[in-house]
Amino acid sequence: MALSMHWTTIAIAVSIFFMAALLVGLSIPLVQGKVPPNSAYGFRTSKTLADPSIWYEANRFAGRVTITVSIVMIALGIALLLLDRYTKLDPNSLIVLGLAFEIVPLLVLTLVLFLYHRNL
Repeated sequence: MALSMHWTTIAIAVSIFFMAALLVGLSIPLVQGKVPPNSAYGFRTSKTLADPSIWYEANRFAGRVTITVSIVMIALGIALLLLDRYTKLDPNSLIVLGLAFEIVPLLVLTLVLFLYHRNL
């Protein structure tokens, strides 16, 4: 017997996939060192903006970490869809879980970059 999927879970999974793709797209130029120091895009702090060598090093690191977090987000989005499809979790639990799958990786990313910045 096939179990149905909730449209809210699908919408949250699509949101997770979109956010991950956007983050990867923004991170690739950083990893490649193609983004010069600027005030609009990149890992912008007083330390990174003060020294181009620190800027490129920090942005390569930030880009790699962001891509890694994006891959984790995609895996969590797939897990959310599988949980919806093959378990009997109620829709509200799936919504909370889905939002956590989107927010927690971004918080971890922020924490990792904060700790990295402290060691510059």
